[in-house]
Amino acid sequence: MDNISIWASARKKGRWKNSTMRKQTEKPLFPFWAEDRGLSFFLAFLVLMTIFVPMVRLSRYGRIGVDLIFALLLFSGAVATIRKRILMYLIMALTVLEFTADLIVEFTPSLGYWGSDTALKISGLAILVVMTLRHTFRPGPVSVHRVMGGVAAYLLIGVTWAFGYKLLMEERPGAIHFQSLLGGIPTGEPSPFIYFSFSVLTSVGFGDAYPVYRVARSLATAEALIGQLYPAILIATLVGMSLHTRSNAGAGG
Repeated sequence: MDNISIWASARKKGRWKNSTMRKQTEKPLFPFWAEDRGLSFFLAFLVLMTIFVPMVRLSRYGRIGVDLIFALLLFSGAVATIRKRILMYLIMALTVLEFTADLIVEFTPSLGYWGSDTALKISGLAILVVMTLRHTFRPGPVSVHRVMGGVAAYLLIGVTWAFGYKLLMEERPGAIHFQSLLGGIPTGEPSPFIYFSFSVLTSVGFGDAYPVYRVARSLATAEALIGQLYPAILIATLVGMSLHTRSNAGAGG
């Protein structure tokens, strides 16, 4: 009987130890950034990327600076939204590869036709969209930072589609028609694609850019649908979460 008790106690202790190790493994690498307010800092990076960067026509070093900002954006998004370290390390590795590919393409433009740097950006952004939405809609009280996370995900969708258009234009020049004012901007810069993407996402079309190639039209249609549905779904979900939290608090009181 004593042997059975000892065995049961050891087994219980082993399960507790494994559970503790699992929790330590999933513990955020940077606790401060892992809090809800990390989403607000992440949103600030996105605003810088989508509003202020397109204002300037960039030189080579300016484009390298934008690439560095994008790498910081991926890094800040990883530490702000990802809880499991293995996924965080994956994003960090993707960030290093993306920035390295950008530098290679910048100094060896002939390699840019492969589109590897743009494809890596799209992959990283797609992961960040999913992780940001998971972080925003996880159970718990709805705070201002959660709302900021929802806005950050919306901007991420626009930036992801922008680089999707950029990749398409690298493979199929002329897929999107820009007037001469926008056409003077080098193809390597994301500015015209960010402008076009958010024009489609918000359904604000000025007629100075429009898709011509059928794949570009399909991408624009999908983005326009997301742009219409996402705000309604975001507001409804956050309101529902807030009401659910209040009802639970009232029942507990």
